[in-house]
Amino acid sequence: MLTYNKKHKLFIWRGDYSSRGLPRNAGFDWHEAGKAWIAKSPYVAYQLIDHADSAAKAQFQPINRNIDRSNSLGNSEPGSIAGELFPYQQVGVKYLSEQLDFGRKGVLLAEEQGLGKSAQSLRIADALGYSKLLVICPASIRLNWEREVEMWHQGNKGVKAILAGKDLIPTDSSVIISYNFAEKVQHLEFDMVIVDEIHFIKNRETKRTIEVLKIVKKFPVVGLTGTPLPNGRPNELWPFLNACAPDIIGGLKYWPFVRRFCKIESDAYGDKIVGAKRTKELFTRLRGSGFMMRRLKKDVLKDLPPKRYQMIVFPVTGKTREIIKKEQAFDANEITKHGAPVGAGLPDIRREMGLAMVPQSVEYISDLMEGGVKKLLVFAYHVDVNQNLIEGLKKYNPVCITGSTLTKKRQEYVDRFQTDPHCRIFIGNLQAAGTGFTLTAAHDVIFVESSWVPGENDQASDRVHRIGQNERVLIHQLVVKGSLGARILGSAAMKRSDIEGVLGV
Repeated sequence: MLTYNKKHKLFIWRGDYSSRGLPRNAGFDWHEAGKAWIAKSPYVAYQLIDHADSAAKAQFQPINRNIDRSNSLGNSEPGSIAGELFPYQQVGVKYLSEQLDFGRKGVLLAEEQGLGKSAQSLRIADALGYSKLLVICPASIRLNWEREVEMWHQGNKGVKAILAGKDLIPTDSSVIISYNFAEKVQHLEFDMVIVDEIHFIKNRETKRTIEVLKIVKKFPVVGLTGTPLPNGRPNELWPFLNACAPDIIGGLKYWPFVRRFCKIESDAYGDKIVGAKRTKELFTRLRGSGFMMRRLKKDVLKDLPPKRYQMIVFPVTGKTREIIKKEQAFDANEITKHGAPVGAGLPDIRREMGLAMVPQSVEYISDLMEGGVKKLLVFAYHVDVNQNLIEGLKKYNPVCITGSTLTKKRQEYVDRFQTDPHCRIFIGNLQAAGTGFTLTAAHDVIFVESSWVPGENDQASDRVHRIGQNERVLIHQLVVKGSLGARILGSAAMKRSDIEGVLGV
C-alpha cells in the first residue's frame, strides 16, 4: 500500500515480499532503517496510484487536474481566446498561457503536425500581452512564420524574417530567425520566444543547440514539435527540458536523466542509448506538471475540415531572382482569367523555376519527414524536377510515376507506397499520377510544382482524400516569394475561400 507522510513529505510503500518489484521498478529508494520503500517526488509515486490510500491520492490531485486539462478538447471556456481558432486550439491557448502566467518559464506544445501549433503559440503571446517575439525555426519556413505572425498575432507591432547574415536585425519588432542565426540575436531583449521543431536541438553538444539554449534560458518560451522524441529516446528532450523546466525532472543533469529514463545497451564501443524506460513516470512529469500539451489528429477530427491548403513561401535565391525577372513579362491576372499564353516561352521559365526550387523543396520535405510525418505524396510537373527530387529524397526510399513509367510498374509502385513502411515518399508527375490512383497511406500532399488550374490540383490531392482515408488531409503548395506562381496560386486561394464561404464546404 502507498501512503503519504505529511510530516516528512515522503511517499511510503509497505508491502509483502512479493510486491517489492513495484516500488523498485517505479524508482523508489529502499530505506533500511524504516524497512520501507520511499519517494520524495509525486511524479515517481504517481506510478503506484492504483495502490494509493486517500492521503497519497490527495497529493496527486494537481497532477490529475493537469493531465485532464491537457487532454481537454471541448468548446472554449468563458474568457478563452476568441477568434478564428478551432475550439481545441482555444482550449490549448487558455491552458498553456495560464501555465506561463502562473510562473512556469516554458511550456511545450507537442501536438501532431498539421494541428495549428504556430497559431496557438502566437495567441498565447496575445493572452499574456506580449508583442515583441523571437521565433526560431527551420530555415525553410522563415517566410511562412512571418505570414503566421501577421495573420495570428493580434499584438504584432512589426515582424521581420532574417534571411541572410547581412540582414539588419530590428531592435523594436518581432524577429524570425533560423537555428543557425541564433547567436546573432543574443544581445536583444524579447517578451517571449517560440522555438519551432525543438527536435532540432536534441543533441546537447552541437553549437546550434548551445546557442539556442542561451536564448531559451532568458525569456518565457513556447516550444513546438510534433515529435518530442523523434527516435524514441528521452535524452533527445533533455536539452529543452533542462533549459526551461528543470523542476519537472527534479533538476537531473544529463547522465542521471539518461540512466533514469533511457534504455542503455553496452558493446565493445561503449554505452548506447536504444530506447526509453519508466515511460509512465516521464509522461506524468510532462503532463501532470502542466508543462506539455499534446493532441493528435484523431482526437480533433470533428473540429477539422476534410482538406486544408497552406502556401509555403520560400525566400528568393540568386537563381530564382533571375527567373522572377523573366516572369515579369507575364500578367498573373490575365493568366488566371484566360490561361497561360501559348508559344511565349513561359513553359521553359516554369521548368527553370521548378528546378531552382528543388533544393529548398528537399529541405522542407526532409524537415517534415524528420518532424514525424510518416508518408508524403509529392507532385511536380516536369520530369527532370521529379528526377532531382528522387535524388534529393533517396534516403526515404521514394517511388516515382511519370509519363514514361511502364503501365505494369505503376500499380506496383502504388502498392509499395501503400504497404511498405520503408517507402515513405511517392513522387508523381501531375499528369501521370494525378488521377486514378489511391494513395491513402499519406495524408499530407506536397506540390513542388502546382498546376495553374486549381481543379487539377484538387484532382491530384484527391489521390489521398478518398475512401479509405481516416485522417484530415493537409496540402502544402510550395512557391517562391514574389514569383508568378505565388501570385497565381494566391489568387486561386482567395477564390477557394470565397467558394467555401458561399457553399459552406
